[in-house]
Amino acid sequence: MKIQAVLDLAKESEVSTLAVKKSPEVLLSYLNLGMIELYKRFPLLVKEYVVDLTDGAEIYTMPSDFMWLTAAYDEVPENSSETVRLATINDEDDPLSINTVSWNQVQIPLHRSGSAVSLIYQATPPYYTLADIDTDIALPLQLTEALLHYIGYRAHAATNGSVEAENNTHYQRFEKSCQMVTIQGMFTGDSLDMNKRLSARGFV
Repeated sequence: MKIQAVLDLAKESEVSTLAVKKSPEVLLSYLNLGMIELYKRFPLLVKEYVVDLTDGAEIYTMPSDFMWLTAAYDEVPENSSETVRLATINDEDDPLSINTVSWNQVQIPLHRSGSAVSLIYQATPPYYTLADIDTDIALPLQLTEALLHYIGYRAHAATNGSVEAENNTHYQRFEKSCQMVTIQGMFTGDSLDMNKRLSARGFV
């Protein structure tokens, strides 16, 4: 679905009674905020970042689209047939745990085997501008309803922020739509390609 089509749906439904429907710039800002919220809730964009370990260094900066770590793999040592276990994330009881020490940095213990660590992380959604209006939105069709409810929530909140206002109703609809997708199993993250990449690069 094109971004323009999503905005048109919002104008014909969630924000049909609001003046903001005449402002594509504002609607697009609400759409971007909704994308961030949905990417926080669902594994919509999973990426791999391979860190080449440096002597004397523990802190490494993640890519700019990093949100949070989901997994970490040790590199298989050369001439080794042993299975390298999955490294833990933010486990204070594990001295080998990989820890997120700030919003964009990770701490990797110095005494790990191998010369690299593969980090799997949830990435941020693309940020859309008016120049992208004819671009396909990076969102599964089954989450379109939730996005529209979020746009409605933001638009009505800008008009009336009281708890009893219409914006609260739209947020409840957004929550319910997200829950329905989860409960009915309409979204399943596909990690097959990621697993193939890890194996091909010597990670297990």
